[in-house]
Amino acid sequence: MTDLAALIDTLIGPITAAVLTVMVLSYVLGDSVFFRLAVHVFIGVAAGYAGAAAIRNLLLPALITPLASVGLAGLLRLQIVLEVIVPLVLIAMLLLKLSPATARLGGAPMALLVGVAAAVIVGGAITGTLLPQSLSAMDSLDPGVVSPQTGATGVERIFNVALMLLGTISTLLYFRFTRRESSGPVVTPTWSTWLLSSEPLMLLGKAFIAVTFGVMFAGALAASMMVLAERVQSLWGLAAGLLGL
Repeated sequence: MTDLAALIDTLIGPITAAVLTVMVLSYVLGDSVFFRLAVHVFIGVAAGYAGAAAIRNLLLPALITPLASVGLAGLLRLQIVLEVIVPLVLIAMLLLKLSPATARLGGAPMALLVGVAAAVIVGGAITGTLLPQSLSAMDSLDPGVVSPQTGATGVERIFNVALMLLGTISTLLYFRFTRRESSGPVVTPTWSTWLLSSEPLMLLGKAFIAVTFGVMFAGALAASMMVLAERVQSLWGLAAGLLGL
C-alpha cells in the first residue's frame, strides 16, 4: 500500500497533471475534443467533491445522524421537527423540481433558498464592502490618517486627499440613472451649461472606473501568466526527469 501511494505521488500524479495541462493548453490551437474532455473532467471532479463535502459536512451531521439518534419517539419533539423534519421536507419538495409535472411544488423551497442567498449576499455587500469603503473614503479626508500611509506632506497630502475625494464623488455620480422626458423641444446645451452640470464629473467617474478595470485586468493577466509559467516549468521538470536530463 505504501509503495502504491509512493508510485502515485512520484509518477502517476505528475503524469496525469501534465496530460491534463497539455489538454487545456491545446485550446490555443482551437476548441478541440481534448480541451472539452479536460473541462468535463474538471467539472465532474469539482461537482463530485462538492457533493461529497455536502454529504459529509452537512447532511450526515445535521440530518442523518440526528434522525438515527432520536429514534421514532423523538421525532415529535419541537426541536427535532424544526431542525430536522422541516429541512427534510423542504429537500423533498426541492427534488420535485426535477419533474415538470411537480415543478410548481418545489417553488416554495426554491424561493426560500433564493431569498436567503440574496439576503446574505446583499448584507455581506453592505457590511463588507459598502460601509468599509465609505468609511475609508471619509478617513481619506483626515490628514492624520493619510499621512502615515502615504508619507506625504504639504502639497502632496492635499493632492492625495483631493484625488481620492474627486474619484469617489465622480464614480458615485456616474451611477446616477435618470429618465429623460421624451416630450418638448430638444435643447442643445452650451459649454457653460455643460460645465456647470454633472456631466463632466460623470465622465471623470467613467475614466476612474476604466482605470480600475484596467488595473484589475492587468492583475488577472499577471496572475494567469504566473500560473502558465508554473505549468510550463512543471512540464519541463517532468520531461527532464523522465528522460534523465
